[in-house]
Amino acid sequence: MATDNIASSVMQTLGGGSGIDIVKLARDLTDVEKVPAEEKITASQEAAEAKISALAVLKFNVQTLVDQLNGLNDSQELATPTATSSDVAKVSVLSTDGSALSGIYEFSVSALATEQRNISNAYSSKTQSLNAGSGFTLTVTTPAGGTATNIAIDAGNDNPEGVANAINAAGLGVTAVLVAADSAGSAYRIALQGQTGASNSFTISSPLADSDLGFHDTSNGNVANNSGTQSLQNPGDASLTYNGVGLTRSTNVVTDVLPGITVSLNGTTSGSDTVNLNVVSDRSTLKTKLQDLVTTYNDVQFAVNELSDPDSEEEEVGGALARDLAVIRTVRDTIYNAVTQDSSTPSGGITGLRDIGVTLTGYGELQFDEAAYDAKASVSFNDISTMLSAGTDNQSRYDGQSQGLAIDAIAKLEVLTDSIDGIFAQRTESARKELSTYSKELIDLEARMDALYERYLSQFTVMETLVKQLNSTRESLTDTWSNMGNFNK
Repeated sequence: MATDNIASSVMQTLGGGSGIDIVKLARDLTDVEKVPAEEKITASQEAAEAKISALAVLKFNVQTLVDQLNGLNDSQELATPTATSSDVAKVSVLSTDGSALSGIYEFSVSALATEQRNISNAYSSKTQSLNAGSGFTLTVTTPAGGTATNIAIDAGNDNPEGVANAINAAGLGVTAVLVAADSAGSAYRIALQGQTGASNSFTISSPLADSDLGFHDTSNGNVANNSGTQSLQNPGDASLTYNGVGLTRSTNVVTDVLPGITVSLNGTTSGSDTVNLNVVSDRSTLKTKLQDLVTTYNDVQFAVNELSDPDSEEEEVGGALARDLAVIRTVRDTIYNAVTQDSSTPSGGITGLRDIGVTLTGYGELQFDEAAYDAKASVSFNDISTMLSAGTDNQSRYDGQSQGLAIDAIAKLEVLTDSIDGIFAQRTESARKELSTYSKELIDLEARMDALYERYLSQFTVMETLVKQLNSTRESLTDTWSNMGNFNK
């Protein structure tokens, strides 16, 4: 203690006395009161520290389960089939998903889908006035002879640039681009382009003297005739053959021929030539993810058991949550509900993980039946994808739509892991406050015990002074009686 030097000085001053080491006696008596109290506070402090560590371990395990589920919330993450083309210049693969079926598929392309194109009169500048600065109405009819939409050309914008901007802003599927007809920039034309497909034709008209602004004039190169509509290029459908079956499509991006495969028609084939698409399906990616999910879930269960077992042999945090069964019960119930619930987007009889081989054992652990999964995945992969991910990719968590089992489960688990309101955050903060209290109690105990030690030492010092005085008196009396015996000799 801090008073050891003072005590030694006192002893040196007193010299002889009772013969008792009053410094050690004061310390021993103080320790009789101090040690049990200190051990109790220290034990509580260590328990709080262990609880904080245990909560961190449990949160890590639950977050790992969330991460596993995050790998199941987008349909494109569930499978990575491969599809290769024998001639990408004619037919190429844009994307694949898990529903793709293995096989070799033949394509031939006799015509690509085309869009209508038109070119306007030539103008001397981008801002050449078409109506002496006044506004006018441009009418776009889509398809030709069908629905007419009036586009207002504002006063001051009655020029090629203003017309192009107004057409683009109308959102009719007709794109206008103002191009320089020569390198000197002395002539400008408006080039129009519609959407591919024979049904996507359009006509342009206005109340101006040149009512069509030259968009349908053959003198501007609009010589392709489509039922009386003159254009630079007529719209047309793609014509293709798939495994010997003749098909037409309004676009060159074909999504509805091969399940799970989006192909692009890039060029036409000659005669009897065909393009082969070699597709290798994939069921193993999702299988591996489900196996990892089962392992992670069981790891969480193991962690819960160890942290709640007072007889655990784990030295650091084993049994650290044995007295907080509310946390243990909440975690167990939450992870159980997360993985056993029905999906918000069931499909084709696939309503949850139990339908694809993921089931609970009698011990509360998950197990994975590969045969059951393979049987379902071979015929119902799209339904599995919908059940897990709503069949979507990168869907917003906040769009109000059902999002599949993966996001449903994550939403439940995030109630535990939330950094502010989650049970781990709240319990950790509570334990930290306890640690602060215990630290203060140790400081207060040390101060009290120092004061007690000083009091003992002071009392014993007084005792030693009295003993010394008594010893001195005794010696004096002894000498007096001894001298009296020698009187008159």
